[in-house]
Amino acid sequence: MAEPKTTHDSAHTANILGALAVLIQDRVERLWQSSLDLSPMAAAALVQIDNEPGSSIEAVAGRIGLTHSATVRVIDKLAERGLVEKDRARQDARAQSLKLSKAGKRVAQQLHEARNQVTDDLLAGLTPAQRGALEQAIGAILHRCVEPGREADVTCRVCDDRRCSPDICPIRVA
Repeated sequence: MAEPKTTHDSAHTANILGALAVLIQDRVERLWQSSLDLSPMAAAALVQIDNEPGSSIEAVAGRIGLTHSATVRVIDKLAERGLVEKDRARQDARAQSLKLSKAGKRVAQQLHEARNQVTDDLLAGLTPAQRGALEQAIGAILHRCVEPGREADVTCRVCDDRRCSPDICPIRVA
């Protein structure tokens, strides 16, 4: 296949960036759905509980961008599948502390592996210089465009924390 032409036209760059975003999301969600039978929000909830065991439903809701009631439904379905366990929080008997079961931990690992497989495959054809330039460009966009706090939490809802720690995350680095 021939290398694509570059136009240096910002409208074209924006368009192909959007196409790449759709490609990545579609491939990741297709893998999650076909191999693990999970919706994107259920997958995001599992990743969040894996990243922060003991989280409350409210904390998970904030990280995945759903309302409290929608998150309760997602968590209930995950609990029915034996992936999430709910305990009463120590500070507030009305709140629930969430953690993954052993099966839930295996599924969370598979979620990361599926997402990493998609992105690793996309990057495989690039030279180290191209990967470095892409990392720098993506980092600059994320740093400039994503507000710290809730927007950052939602943007990073399925990130693999082992691959991007807060000290190198372009969103969280001041």
